[in-house]
Amino acid sequence: MSLSLLCQAVIEGKWTGECGVSTMRMFNRSAALNLRYISPRFRWTDEDLTEAEEKHPEEFRKTRIMFELIYGPPIKNLCMGLNVQHRMWKYKKLSMELYGGLKFFFARGPDFAIKHAFVKGSAKGIWYINAGVIAQLNLGIIAPFADIGYDGIVTIGTELNLRTIYKKPKGRYKLHARPVGG
Repeated sequence: MSLSLLCQAVIEGKWTGECGVSTMRMFNRSAALNLRYISPRFRWTDEDLTEAEEKHPEEFRKTRIMFELIYGPPIKNLCMGLNVQHRMWKYKKLSMELYGGLKFFFARGPDFAIKHAFVKGSAKGIWYINAGVIAQLNLGIIAPFADIGYDGIVTIGTELNLRTIYKKPKGRYKLHARPVGG
């Protein structure tokens, strides 16, 4: 991925977190914990906005960047990933996204056996290019998802939007101080 392409995008807003559990056909005896840090949606182009895009900018922001950490205790499996997600389809609260990016496995247990076409690496770790599909249901505070990767990693989890819970409580509820003693 070209760094100049990444620098053309302007990412504004707060990043969110996702957590889930991954099962993998390449891990014979263990499941793994999956933690993700995801950017807000942005428009990945340097072209000027059209009239329709200026009226409804959220409809044209379809791309996100995802940092991923997969950990299988006790350090049998440790993986880091960098993916770019692109929303292909959205119907009300349900969306379907395609993603692609790099995965780096740093620790491998004795039960690790990967069969992937683009694997490169050494005795200490491997890396490869991965692609996958994410189906997600946005329910406000939580957004459950199912992720199936080309490498056989299946993740079930949820995106957490804690800012909706911790919004200014004084503004949400009419709080009035009562005088003491009377």
